[in-house]
Amino acid sequence: MNRQPANSQIETRPAAPPYRPLVAAAGWTATVLLIGFAATGVALDILLTIMKGISLLTGDRGVLDPDMNWTLSGARVASLIAGTAVAVAAIRYRRRSLGACPRCGRTPHSANDHTGAAEVSGLSGYTRHAGYVSALLAAAYGGFKAQWGLGGTFGLDDPHAFGDDVHLWTPGLGDTAVLGLIGVALGIGFARTWTPRLIPHWMPLTAGYVGSVMLISTGLMGTGMTVAHRLGLVDPPQAGDLGGVSAWVFQGIYPLFLTWGLTMASAAIGYRYRTRGRCRACGLG
Repeated sequence: MNRQPANSQIETRPAAPPYRPLVAAAGWTATVLLIGFAATGVALDILLTIMKGISLLTGDRGVLDPDMNWTLSGARVASLIAGTAVAVAAIRYRRRSLGACPRCGRTPHSANDHTGAAEVSGLSGYTRHAGYVSALLAAAYGGFKAQWGLGGTFGLDDPHAFGDDVHLWTPGLGDTAVLGLIGVALGIGFARTWTPRLIPHWMPLTAGYVGSVMLISTGLMGTGMTVAHRLGLVDPPQAGDLGGVSAWVFQGIYPLFLTWGLTMASAAIGYRYRTRGRCRACGLG
């Protein structure tokens, strides 16, 4: 009677579906188009929505006109959600094609392979530093807007640019300072891998993702316009077009937004990988 050696038993796994580059390319193209459309104004949509709520509560008009095109704003928000869903589907499709867990990307081999521990540790260190940089930039922005809400004139060519009756709760000032404070908490939390017990794990990650999209899109558009002005491709704004705000504020704030958004995204990704734990789908981790 033929007997099989014990080590000849091979664990059978379902074959991974073939990886189709055209399907992947279509998915990522749709992601770029959807998120790109959302990025053209979703940051202002969210900010104006906050300002509109504060204006209704306080009766203060604020530094910007809170009126907005709700249809277009809703389309941008829906586009952001749809683009995110397509991106997740594209990532899971690639993982499944590689024979990895679609949910976490792990394979039995990678789960037991510690050769890249040093590289992973180094990457974790970089993302922690990114969290602290993100918190520092958020504090700088929040403090800058708070001093305007408290009556400060630093960064203003016209001391009365926001009117004579400015308060910390004026829409566009104190609310954005609070957003900066939230950014400080997110950056430090991502860097120190810390989340309050009463807050679900997905909430800071969602805030970090949405905040990154808002900051990066605004920073790219603003920085691009500044570069275009410097190259003479478009006419620079006139003094009256800036609403009494100094030109150097716009020239400095947009690169700050871009850097802030990139560091927040890096910190959030590092936080996600440090805290993901054991996968509920494949059991690895």
